[in-house]
Amino acid sequence: MAYYQQKRGYKPNAPVVKQPRVIRSWSSYQQDIFADINHGQGNTQVDALAGTGKTSTIVEGFYHLPKGVKPLMCAFNSSIKKELDTRAPEGVEVRTLHSVGYQACRKAFPRLGKPDDKGEKLGGFIKAEVGEEPETYDLRDNLFKAVSLCKGYLAHTPTEIEPILDRHDIDTCGESREGFITKVIKVMNGCKKDTSRVDFDDMIWFPNVLGLKLDQFGMVFIDEAQDLNLAQINLALSSVLPGGRIISVGDEHQAIYGFRGADSNAIQNIVDRMGSKRMPLSVTYRCAKSIVAMAQTLVPQIEAAPNAEEGLVEDMSINQLETKVRPGDFILSRVNAPLIKWCLALLKARIPANIQGRDMGKSLFALVKKSKANDVDAFLSWLADYEAMEVERLVKVKRDPSVVNDKVDCLRVLCEGTRSLADVKDNIDKLFKDGDDKDRVILSSTHKAKGLERDRVFMLKDTYRPSKGTEEANLTYVAYTRAKRELYLVAGK
Repeated sequence: MAYYQQKRGYKPNAPVVKQPRVIRSWSSYQQDIFADINHGQGNTQVDALAGTGKTSTIVEGFYHLPKGVKPLMCAFNSSIKKELDTRAPEGVEVRTLHSVGYQACRKAFPRLGKPDDKGEKLGGFIKAEVGEEPETYDLRDNLFKAVSLCKGYLAHTPTEIEPILDRHDIDTCGESREGFITKVIKVMNGCKKDTSRVDFDDMIWFPNVLGLKLDQFGMVFIDEAQDLNLAQINLALSSVLPGGRIISVGDEHQAIYGFRGADSNAIQNIVDRMGSKRMPLSVTYRCAKSIVAMAQTLVPQIEAAPNAEEGLVEDMSINQLETKVRPGDFILSRVNAPLIKWCLALLKARIPANIQGRDMGKSLFALVKKSKANDVDAFLSWLADYEAMEVERLVKVKRDPSVVNDKVDCLRVLCEGTRSLADVKDNIDKLFKDGDDKDRVILSSTHKAKGLERDRVFMLKDTYRPSKGTEEANLTYVAYTRAKRELYLVAGK
C-alpha cells in the first residue's frame, strides 16, 4: 500500500508549501498564451515542444485566469502534481486524472474503501476464471495486462479486443484467441459489477462505463495531452462546465507511448472533438543551437533560445564509445538489446552503469521462466522456436514483430558467456534498474528517457528509423532533445 500511495498520491499529503511567483522575461509565444487564458474564446491546444518551459508557462498562466473562473489542472502523474501544487497560486485545484475519477467513484459509492493497490480485485476475478495453480501463472499475467489495456481503450467486444492483443504483444498462453478474448470479457464484466472496490484502472474506467458524475470546472488544463488514452481523454473533457474552456498542453511529436495504450493521435483527437485552436510554444530553453538544428530536421518549428550556446553535434564510431562516455551521460537506443552489450562492457571496464527498465527486466525474466528449460542451450533452442512462431503470427496479421525480435535479441546477449540459466537471471536482475542517477552512465531506451535530460547524450543512431512512420520519427526527435549541450551520433554495432 505504501508504494501505491506514494506513487499515485492517495496518502494524505503534508501541507503544501507554496513557492513565490517567478517573474521572467516571457517570450511572445508565452505572452500570447497568457492573453488567451485571460480573455480568449473557445478551447485551445498549446503545442509545447521539447524543453520549451511547458510547466513554467502553465504556472504563470494560472495568474492570468479570469476572475470568478474555477480552474482544474489535470496533472499527468503524482510527481508533476506535487510540483504544480507548490507552484500554483491559491484557488487552482491540481489533481491527477486518477484522483478526478476516484472522487467520482467515492461520491457514487459512499462505502468504497481505499484503492486496491495490489491488484487483488482484478487478480481475484482472473483466478476465479483460470485457477491459481502455478502452471496458470503466465496466463493470469497476460490476462491481467489485456484487461488493463482494454479498460484504457474502452474496448468491450471481440472485434475491439482482437487488435489490442497484437498491438501489445499479449501471449494467449496456449488458449485459442477466441477463448482468451472470452475470458477477458468475462473478467471485465466481473470488475464492472463489483463497485465495492476500485483499482488503478477502475478509477478512470468506472466514470466512463458507469456514467458517473464528475466535478465540473470552468477551465480545465490538461497536461501531457499526447500521452493520454481514450478513457483518460474522456474523463478530462467531461470535467468542464457547459460553456467552460479546455486548455490542452502537449507535443504531438513526443507521442511515443502507443505501445502501452496511449492514443497515438490524442492531441488531434482532442482538437477535433473540442474545435480547439492551436497556439505554438516553440522556443526550447534546454537544447544548444546545434542540437536544435538536428531536431529541426524532424520538427522544423522548434527554435533555439536567443541566448543558447552553440553546443556540439558530432558523429563518432561505436569503437570510441567506451573511451568517450563518462558517469552522468546518457546512452540512448531505440531498442534494448544493444544496451545490454554496452552496459556489460562498461561494468567490465569499471565504469558505473545501469539500464533503465525494471519492467523490461521483468518481461525478460518471464520468458526464461516460460521456456521451462533446464540449461542455456535448451533455452536458446526454445527461444529460436518461440521467435519464429511469434514473428510468423504477427506478420500474418500485419503487425510489427520488432518487439518480439528485441526481447529475443536481449536474451541472446544475456546468455553469452553464461554457464547456467541462474547466471542469465542474475544478469537481468543486475542490469535492469530504474533511477535518474548522475553518478553512473545511464543506458536507456528512448521511451524510458522521455522527460529526462543530460548535458551529454550518446545516441546509437543505427537503431533508429525515422523514415518508417510518425512514431518512429517521434522517437528520434525525443532522443535528440534529451541532450542539452553535446549530442554524439554513434554509428556501428
